Amino acid sequence: MKRIQPSGFSGVKLKKRIKTIAKELFIVVTFVLIILISCRESEPKVGSENIPSQIVEGFRLTESVSGKKLYQLQAVKAYLYESSNKIDVTEPKIIFFDDSGREFSNLVARSGSVNNKSSDLIARNEVIVQTQDSTYLYTDSLVWLNSRQIVTTDAWVTINSKQGNIEGQGLISDAGLKKIEIKSAVKGKSNYQFEK
Repeated sequence: MKRIQPSGFSGVKLKKRIKTIAKELFIVVTFVLIILISCRESEPKVGSENIPSQIVEGFRLTESVSGKKLYQLQAVKAYLYESSNKIDVTEPKIIFFDDSGREFSNLVARSGSVNNKSSDLIARNEVIVQTQDSTYLYTDSLVWLNSRQIVTTDAWVTINSKQGNIEGQGLISDAGLKKIEIKSAVKGKSNYQFEK
C-alpha cells in the first residue's frame, strides 16, 4: 500500500512546520502571560495609607468659624484616611460664603482633597470657579488656604468677567475673586474705565 502525502509537504517538512508553529505559539502565550502579570494591580497592604478608613457616597462637609459658614463641600464620593488626616473627593462642589452667610462663589472640579487639621482644600482637574457677579476662573488646580482665606495656584489661569478677560501663570485671590493677583505672564483685555 502506497502512502499519500499532502501536496507540497513531505513528512519531514510537515514535522518542521508543526514544530515552528508550536514554538511561535509558545512565544505568543508567554508574551501574553507576561503582559497580564505586569498589568495586574498590586494589592495594597493592610494598614497601609493607600486603604481608606471610610468611603462615603454623597459626602458633605461644612467649615465654619464662630457659627459663620466659610464653605460647604459636597462630593459624589469621599475617601477618608484617618492616619494622614486627609479626605480625597471625587467631583467636588464647594460653595463659599461671605461674612453675612450669603453664597458668593462656587467651585467645581473633577477631584480634590481636604486636610482635616487645617481645613485647607485642593481642587484638581478642570477647576472652575464662578462668582455671584458672573466672573469665571478656569485652571487645572487651585488651593484654598483656610487660615489666610485665599485661593492660590501656580497653574495657568483664565479669568473671564464683564470687565474683560485675563490669562496668566499663577494666582492669589480671595474666594470671591475681588482681589486678584496674577503671578506672571499676564495678558488680556479689559474695558475697565477709571472714574473721572
